[in-house]
Amino acid sequence: MNKKNIGNWGEKIARTYLKNKGYLILETNWRHHHKELDIITYKDGLVCFEIKTRTSNTELPFTVLKVEQVSRLRSALKAYCYLHYLKYTESRLDLIVITVKNQNTVLLKHYLDI
Repeated sequence: MNKKNIGNWGEKIARTYLKNKGYLILETNWRHHHKELDIITYKDGLVCFEIKTRTSNTELPFTVLKVEQVSRLRSALKAYCYLHYLKYTESRLDLIVITVKNQNTVLLKHYLDI
């Protein structure tokens, strides 16, 4: 499996997880210029997700996103809110890290409000 396929597979797992948790999925892979939000949902407010899928757990979860990446994600979230007449201050940005243990086992961690 190449990197793109692994990422798509991880996003599919994340969508299933989010639906099971009661999130309404509004959009996937939303783009604004060079910025992208992986999954945009609604559950008691707007919640956007960055999904990171890893085939090894050598990285610590809090190191999968650099400060610049978080800044770009927040900028994309602000743009989404602006374009959809929503309040950015009432939205949230979460991270889901999926670590593939083997073909049948994955570890999913959901980090709130990154």
